[in-house]
Amino acid sequence: MAAPNPERELARLKKTLKQGLPPCLVIAGVSQYFRQEAFDMAFAAVSDTADLRTIEGDRDTDGREIDDLRGGTLFGSGTVLAVRRGENWLKEQGEGLLVALPGFARGSALLLEVKKLDKRTKIAKALGKTGELFEFRDLYTEPYDRGRSPLDAEMVGWLVTRSRAMGVPLTSESAFLVMSSVGTKPAELVEELQRISIAVGKTDRALSPDDLRGTLTCSFASTPFELAEGLLDFDRARATRSLTSMYERGAQGRDGARIDQGGLFPFITSWLYQQLAQLHDGRLLMDEGVPARDVPNRLGVRVFADRFVAQLQRNSSVRLARGLRLLHMCQRELRSSGEDPHYLLLRFLARYFKEREGVA
Repeated sequence: MAAPNPERELARLKKTLKQGLPPCLVIAGVSQYFRQEAFDMAFAAVSDTADLRTIEGDRDTDGREIDDLRGGTLFGSGTVLAVRRGENWLKEQGEGLLVALPGFARGSALLLEVKKLDKRTKIAKALGKTGELFEFRDLYTEPYDRGRSPLDAEMVGWLVTRSRAMGVPLTSESAFLVMSSVGTKPAELVEELQRISIAVGKTDRALSPDDLRGTLTCSFASTPFELAEGLLDFDRARATRSLTSMYERGAQGRDGARIDQGGLFPFITSWLYQQLAQLHDGRLLMDEGVPARDVPNRLGVRVFADRFVAQLQRNSSVRLARGLRLLHMCQRELRSSGEDPHYLLLRFLARYFKEREGVA
């Protein structure tokens, strides 16, 4: 059975802790961010009168800390043993813990954090029988049903909820924009929300993508999303800055993985081609008489529809066709000349922006 949404696990943990620490509380799962949140929540629930001992699981111990859980304490409120990153500790001390589990003293508890726990093992079954197990997976960055809008992704919903709690409520479109710019690591997204809070201040009004203009930072400096924005807004400085940032400081794909230098050119040109081609198709529909507001639905544009319409109105079919031709020329030059990809993309921008601003 798949692990539930991490926020649901946090809510279940909070409910459990209201009744006090169980004799054994295991926090597991691949998501370091949510494991840390859960561990901090459980750690804060430890009684002030308990004898608290904390162990970093990647360090060797003699195992005597387990004996502390079986004996009495000076004030009789029990011992709490908190083990962070406990994979190695559990491997080394598992046999001793298996023996000790039934004899924990009243009020004593084990708080164990591990990335992975094989539920088929004897120790895992014993831990589950003695106490509670909470498992934290990563948030899904795309909808389970790929036919649905990207705005329905689990991480988008989580970011919207977190933004409200932090006093900078985002719309789903804004949350998707933040993800596109910053990445999919929860810690970095929360840091970005903190920066947005400083930039715009606390507000009850949901922030649209346009409200975030000029406030977003990027953990990896820039993205093809920003490059395309600069291109379609006919903002040469922004487009050039974005391209230079990606080549100097790197970029990440939608899955959060870092793209090496050799992969930047196809990553960037693929994104630009997709944006230009879709807008060109939309502009042709407009030129045939289709109202601008109806074009996104005709083309299956499900996110940033208002922005898509604005870009349609700013860019003629002639300009967009010219951009596609120049991009195709850039790709062909890479295959035929073997020149530096970064230089070729800078030359593409120079050719594109030769057109005077405001002239189609």
